[in-house]
Amino acid sequence: MRGVRGRVFVNPYLVERIKDPHAHLIPVHFVLHDPRGRCYLLVPATRRRRDRLVAIARLTHFTPYRPTPFGGVWFAVEGSKLVIAPADA
Repeated sequence: MRGVRGRVFVNPYLVERIKDPHAHLIPVHFVLHDPRGRCYLLVPATRRRRDRLVAIARLTHFTPYRPTPFGGVWFAVEGSKLVIAPADA
């Protein structure tokens, strides 16, 4: 892992932490950038499980929705690190 100005490289994704996730309509906590230039937003999974995050694709007016490469994967924050949450959590 290498860090550059608040960003961390995780094979092969660049993880960017959002400083104030609740300042926007969608509470985005992290942004994952893949090598092809696509971005995936990590948002709270449900209102009941705010400690778990799921990846969603960015929606724009000129591209159709595309599924993420993280189907069925939940993320969590442990300390200051983004980790994959256990399946039974």
